[in-house]
Amino acid sequence: MSETAPESLSRREEKRRRILEAAAGCFGRSGFHGTGMAEICEAAGMSAGNLYRYFPSKEAMIAALVDAEREETAVLFREMQDSGDPLGAITTLLERFLTLTTDAAGHRLWLEILSEGARNPQIQAVLDRSDTEVRPALAHLVGRAAAIGQADPTIDHDRAAVWLLMLIDGFSARVATDPRFDIAAGIAALPGMVRRLLAPGVSP
Repeated sequence: MSETAPESLSRREEKRRRILEAAAGCFGRSGFHGTGMAEICEAAGMSAGNLYRYFPSKEAMIAALVDAEREETAVLFREMQDSGDPLGAITTLLERFLTLTTDAAGHRLWLEILSEGARNPQIQAVLDRSDTEVRPALAHLVGRAAAIGQADPTIDHDRAAVWLLMLIDGFSARVATDPRFDIAAGIAALPGMVRRLLAPGVSP
């Protein structure tokens, strides 16, 4: 029995991944409320009875998507929290957020999640959990940047972190709503925008 357990776990995780990928695609195309469970089942190639064994609701899928991203992001922050170039680390992390997806549907998904959080306490709790990890980690890097002259020494670290996160949300909103927006150019401009935001003498 013990020899088959790892394989069973692997199959379970593969099915969860397939469901989440299908749900993310459906939410990005049709919106959270415009997507039915039947649509997700079809996209995942799975019966409703099978799918419900893994996720009892669309809210549970959104929570799993946000948690997976939170865990992956936490690893990156741990790797960069003591970087000798904190400003560079901040830019790298923001670029990573902006390139999680390269199409408008992926950014629409993030807006859908944020919008649903404003209406749904279950989703907001997951977003809050993510924010309580990401925001202090960014504030820590801002503080390190300020300490070595890369950022204004009087800057409010937490407020700066909030503005940096707003850059991400604003970027997603632009990509999701403006088909003419040049994603590559926007990402290329990011390092300069971060430097200006944190520059000595320009405290947010």
